[in-house]
Amino acid sequence: MAQESSDSPSPEASPNQQSLATRARALVRSGMRDLLGGLAGTGVALPQSMALGVALFVGMGFDASSGALAGLIGAAALSLASGIAGATVGMISAPNGPVSMLLVTTLASVAASGITGDGLILALFASLVLMGLFQFLLAVSGGGQLIKFIPYPAVAGLVTGIGVLMILSQVEALFGNDAETLGFAWGAFPAVSALVTFAGITLAPRVLPGVPGIISGILIGIAVFHLVLLAAPGPVPESWVVGTIPSLTLAAFHIDFSSLGSLPWQIILTSALTLAVLGSVDCLLTAVVADEATGERHDARRELAAQGIGQVLAGILGGVGGGGTKGSSLVAIRAGGRRWTAFVSGATFLMLILFLGPVGQFLPISVLAGVIVFVGVGMVEWNIVHWVRRPQTRMDGSAALLVVATTLVFGLMVGVAVGVLGSIFLFLHRLVGAPVIHERATGKELHSLQFRTAEERSLLDTHGDRIVYVELRGNLFFGTADRLFTELLPDLDRPVWMIVNMRRVQYVDISGLHLFRQMIKRLHAHGGRMIYSNVRKSAVTKRKMHKLLLWLGPEPDLPKVRTFKSTDAALEHAENLLLTALGHPPSTASQRVEADDNEIFRHMQPESREAIKSVMRSLSFKRKQAVFNYGEPGDALYLILKGEVEMRLPTRKYHYKRLGKHRPGSYFGALSLLAPGLRSATAFVTEDIELLMLDREALDTLARNHRYEEGLSVLYELGGLSLAQELRQSRAELRRLERW
Repeated sequence: MAQESSDSPSPEASPNQQSLATRARALVRSGMRDLLGGLAGTGVALPQSMALGVALFVGMGFDASSGALAGLIGAAALSLASGIAGATVGMISAPNGPVSMLLVTTLASVAASGITGDGLILALFASLVLMGLFQFLLAVSGGGQLIKFIPYPAVAGLVTGIGVLMILSQVEALFGNDAETLGFAWGAFPAVSALVTFAGITLAPRVLPGVPGIISGILIGIAVFHLVLLAAPGPVPESWVVGTIPSLTLAAFHIDFSSLGSLPWQIILTSALTLAVLGSVDCLLTAVVADEATGERHDARRELAAQGIGQVLAGILGGVGGGGTKGSSLVAIRAGGRRWTAFVSGATFLMLILFLGPVGQFLPISVLAGVIVFVGVGMVEWNIVHWVRRPQTRMDGSAALLVVATTLVFGLMVGVAVGVLGSIFLFLHRLVGAPVIHERATGKELHSLQFRTAEERSLLDTHGDRIVYVELRGNLFFGTADRLFTELLPDLDRPVWMIVNMRRVQYVDISGLHLFRQMIKRLHAHGGRMIYSNVRKSAVTKRKMHKLLLWLGPEPDLPKVRTFKSTDAALEHAENLLLTALGHPPSTASQRVEADDNEIFRHMQPESREAIKSVMRSLSFKRKQAVFNYGEPGDALYLILKGEVEMRLPTRKYHYKRLGKHRPGSYFGALSLLAPGLRSATAFVTEDIELLMLDREALDTLARNHRYEEGLSVLYELGGLSLAQELRQSRAELRRLERW
C-alpha cells in the first residue's frame, strides 16, 4: 500500500503536470505550423525575389547570378527583421515589384549622370540605407499614419504603372538574346518558355489546388525549358540561365566609400524618400491583407521600423530592397503560419544563400521573366476601366489613368509626384464641390419656440419670408467662398434678417471671414441684418462673430452683428425685430397680462371665465426656480400673468433641450390637466413670474357646484388649442430632423 501511494501522483501535482504537458504540446503544434508556413511562404517568395534581383542587376550591367543572390539577401534581411519584430502576424517580406521598379528607375537616372560599374552598387547601397532610415523615421514620428490618407485611385494608378513597367522590363530577356549558336528560329524560345511558366502559374492550381501556383509554374517552366533544349542543335547560351550563384563571402562588391561624394545626391535623396513612402504604403496594404486572413491587428509603427532596419541591412549586405508580399504571406498563413512565420522564412532564405549556389546553373532567366510578368499582370488594377465608364467614379478613374500614363512616359519618379499632386487635386475638387449650404428656409417654415399670440402668428406667417435661415456645412475657404456668396446673392439684395447657423462648419479661413464682411455690408446696404448662431470656437477661434471680424483689421463702416448660442434664440430675436418693424412689438416678460386676455379665455363667455377664475389659485416663483420638474406627477395648468418660463427637457446633468418659451398671456401644463401623469419637461423660471393654477381639484369644485358647462368649456378649449399647438410643433420638429 505504501509503494502504491508513493508511485501515484499527488492531487496537487497532477493538474500542474497536465498543464505543462498541454502547454508543451501547444508549443510544438504552434512551432510546426510556423515552420510549415515559413517554408510555404519562402517557396512562393523565392522565385520572385531572384527574378527581381536578376532584373535589377542585369539592367546595371552585372551578371544574373549576382542579381539572384542580391534578391535572396534582400528577402533574408527583410523577413528576419520583420519576423523578430512580430508586428504583423504571418506576413512574409521580400523584394517586391514597387520597390524594385523604383530602384531600377533610380539607378537608371544615376547611370545617366555618368556613374557606372561599382559606382552603381554604391548608389544602390546609399539608396537602400537612406530608404531604411526614412522608413524608421516615419515609424518613430508617427508619420506612417499620413500614408493612410493617400487616395486609393492614386495608389491604384501607381501600382498599375509599376506592373506595366515590370512587364516591359522583361522584353529584352524574352526575345532572342545570344541565339546565334542555335539558329534564328530559336530566338523566340525564351518567350515561349516564359509563356509556359505564366500559363503554369495561372492554370496549375486548378489541377493541384494544394500547391501554390507560382511553385507549380516555375517547376513546369524549368522542365519544359530543359526538355526542349535536349533537341537543340548546339549548346545553350550562357545568358539564358542564371548561372552558379556566388557564395555570400565572394558576393561582396568592391565598393569605394571614398566615392560617395561623387554620387548625384539630389537624385538619391529624392529617390530614397519616394522609396520610403511607396514601400511603406505597399507594406501597410499587405499588413491589412494579412490581418484579414489571421483575424489579428498589425502594429503599423513597429512594422515600419522593422522594415526600415531590414532595408538598411539589405543595403549593407549588397541585397535588394522590398517589403511585404501579399501572395507569399497568404500562402504562409493558409499553411498555418502565425507569429514566427516570417522569422522561419528569413532563416530559410539564409540557408538557401549558403547552399543554393549550384542550382543557379539550371535556372532559366526566361522562366524568372515569366514570374515577373505574372506578378506585373497581377498588379494591374483592371477596375480603373470600370471607374472611367461610370459618371460617379469617372474623376477617380481619370486621375488613376493620368498616373499610369505619367509613369509609363516620364518614369516612376514623375508618376509618384503626379500621384501625390493628383491626390491633392482630388481632395480639393471634392472639398470645393461639396455643398456649403445644408439648408435654407424662411420664417414661414421655421418658427421659434417663443409663445406667440394668434395675431403675432398671423403676422409672422404672412411676412415670414423676410426672415431667411441658412445652415452652412463643411469648410468655408477660398475654394467655396465665392460660390456661397453667389448662392446667397438674391437674399443679400433685399431687406431681410438672415440667420447663419454655423453648427456644421468645421473651418473658416481668412477668405471666408472676408466674405462674411462683404455679406454683412451688402445686406445692411439693402436694409437687412445678419445674425449668427452656434459659432464654434474650434472653427473660427472666437465665438462672437463681430469681434472675430474686427480682429481681421479695422473696419469703421462694418455694421454690428449679433451672435446667439442657439438657433432658436436667433429665430426669436429675428421674429421680435420683424414684429416691431410691422408695428406690433411683442410683449415682454415685465408686462402684465390679466387672465381675461389669456389665450385660453379669449373665446369664453364672461360668466364662464369668472367661474373658472374663482377656483384658480395664485402662485409666484423667483428667477431660477422650477414650477415643476421633469418626471414629477402633475395634474395642473398654469396661466402666466407676468414673467417668463422655459420648458426644458434634461438630456445630461448640466445640459437640456429647450422645448418652449412662455410669456404673459400664455399658459403651460395643459396636457397634465387633460391626462394627469408624470411631467415630460421641467418648467424653469427665467424671469420672476406670477401664475394662476387650475388643477383637477379645481375642476372637481366646479362639478360640485353644478358648473359642468364651465368645466367642459375649459377642457374643450384646451383640447383644441393645446393639441393643435403640440401637433404643429411636432410637425416642425419632424421636418427639422428629416433635414438633419
